[in-house]
Amino acid sequence: MIRLENISKSRGNFKLENISFELKEGYIMGLIGPNGSGKTTLIKLLLGLIKSDEGEIKIFNKDIFKEEVYVKDNIGFVFDNFNFYEHLNIKDYKRILKNSYSKFDEKLFDSYIESFGIKNKSYIGNLSKGEAIKVMLAGALSHDAKLIILDEPTAGLDPIVRKEILKLLQEVIEDGSKSIIISTHITSDLDGIADYITFINKGKLVFTEDMEWIRERFRLFRGSKEELENSNLNFISIKKNKYYEEGLFINRKDFASENISTPTLEDIMYHYIKGEK
Repeated sequence: MIRLENISKSRGNFKLENISFELKEGYIMGLIGPNGSGKTTLIKLLLGLIKSDEGEIKIFNKDIFKEEVYVKDNIGFVFDNFNFYEHLNIKDYKRILKNSYSKFDEKLFDSYIESFGIKNKSYIGNLSKGEAIKVMLAGALSHDAKLIILDEPTAGLDPIVRKEILKLLQEVIEDGSKSIIISTHITSDLDGIADYITFINKGKLVFTEDMEWIRERFRLFRGSKEELENSNLNFISIKKNKYYEEGLFINRKDFASENISTPTLEDIMYHYIKGEK
């Protein structure tokens, strides 16, 4: 479905450097990292909006520029900003989609819009953020796209709307023919639905692995400063709090303690970015 090999891209003082990963059909990949890490640059590369300086990107086993029409016809995308369509109503937006995608299904789009409780005459500029995201998602899911790319789709949404969107995304990949990439700061959204995580920081790849590997690999040790020192563990980083300290380390099957817990994606990301060595 997707294969990136040693992708690098310089933009001003920032450089995305040697990024490689693969995603097969039927899976969801979460793309995580702090602001300025390179997530948006990577998404623009995947969408063919910019070209890499080095490396190769294949989507559907095709070059994204040599086979641009085919590739873009089979990608659905959702951004966190819908401002460029705010002067249109839903019918106008549907007309644009119909003229843009060879397999656009008007009835399917209408069914999504109806299920979301949004009126066809509604102007996009008058929609709430949650409603606007749902309209974009309806468009992305209504032309038989094999790959759905979402950039911060749940940012600023209430928990109920977030859960509705995440549930729908899980349903989309059930037949095994489609894949999804979600870039998000809300890592808790990924804990329950992502099959793979790609973590980038300062333009470099920290890891790209499946969730089972991540859950097995990392552990947290929480205790006093003395307890951390006496544990003789090789910590990736340590987070200091007022009443205790917390260290992230690579799981050791020969080491057991009541002080050990399994970290969330947020814990792991924090330690790699903010933790002390």
